[in-house]
Amino acid sequence: MDRMNATKDARKCVELGAERLPSICFYSILNSGSEVTSMEIAEDGSLLAVGLSSSVIRVWSLTQDKLRALKSAEDLDAIDCSAEDIYERMMDNKNDADCRKLRGHRGPVYGVSFSSERCYLISGSEDRTVRLWSLLTWSNLVVYKAHCGPVWSAQFSPQGHYFLSGSHDRSAMFWSTEHHQPLRMFVDHFSDVELVSFHPNCNYVATASADRVVRLWDVVDGGCKRIFSGHKGSIHCLRFSHDGRFLVSAGVDKIVHVWDLAYGQLVAHLKGHRDTVYSASFSREGNLLATGGLDGYVKIWNFHKLTRDVDHDDVTVSTGGGGTIHEENYELTSYRTKSTPVLYLQFNRRNILLGAGPYGQV
Repeated sequence: MDRMNATKDARKCVELGAERLPSICFYSILNSGSEVTSMEIAEDGSLLAVGLSSSVIRVWSLTQDKLRALKSAEDLDAIDCSAEDIYERMMDNKNDADCRKLRGHRGPVYGVSFSSERCYLISGSEDRTVRLWSLLTWSNLVVYKAHCGPVWSAQFSPQGHYFLSGSHDRSAMFWSTEHHQPLRMFVDHFSDVELVSFHPNCNYVATASADRVVRLWDVVDGGCKRIFSGHKGSIHCLRFSHDGRFLVSAGVDKIVHVWDLAYGQLVAHLKGHRDTVYSASFSREGNLLATGGLDGYVKIWNFHKLTRDVDHDDVTVSTGGGGTIHEENYELTSYRTKSTPVLYLQFNRRNILLGAGPYGQV
């Protein structure tokens, strides 16, 4: 079913560019105060998960379909397994809801991430644990304990099954949902690992630390392959381009840094935000980059033009940064929310830009 929906969305996907800007659908979390500590929208735009300082995770349906749970074990035993609509028969329609709560953590939830098939959710918390949740039974399946400090970030692999976590203990860990202990540990940072992100091919991962450095790691041997330094404050945003060639990072210094992974160099500074940048997302074809932050603005950048300019440069690999750092204005337009910081941005399968944030904090 998910593959059928993905195919339908792909047919309706509109190619964006400088002459064709995206439509934006923005979700404001009302009456949240300062409780919102993390959020993520599922790839297909059907679910929104929000981690709260009260240790609760709330999951909303963003479509007309309500959130259902599996029937009890006795009711499942009575189902005809040869029926064509077996999945529908397994689901309980009597207790469906627009929002579900997941309880189990004992501290603020600083990271949430959906699996690619949207059957699972992982979360990281101040209580030093990473938890795996089932979105079919709406219950906690596994508690992963290995970090020695609060877990600031957690992310599922694009292929599912594997996930990452970053912690106050200055380490990032690579996990499999089938094992209680991490498969890899990445431990060269000098301060908290605040962000983790998978490369599109899943062979590499990026980590951002309070030491103001971004590192690129090889999953196979656990070695650090690239070190990106240049930020003047904490980093709150990491995003790979879809082709895996570039990495975007941003944070307190209000500047969006664009890094070339092949050469390990900074290739562009995108300036325009007035406050901390918290989110970034590439359009499906990679022509546009959207960024958002505490200033309440969503900015759209001409990434196709930036890529073309980088290709025209004679980039050389050198520790002194032999390539040109582009600082011209690649901004196409910007949109301002009424009074909502932009904590999350995601282009969905149809190339519609989805955003979210807690209302009233700008």
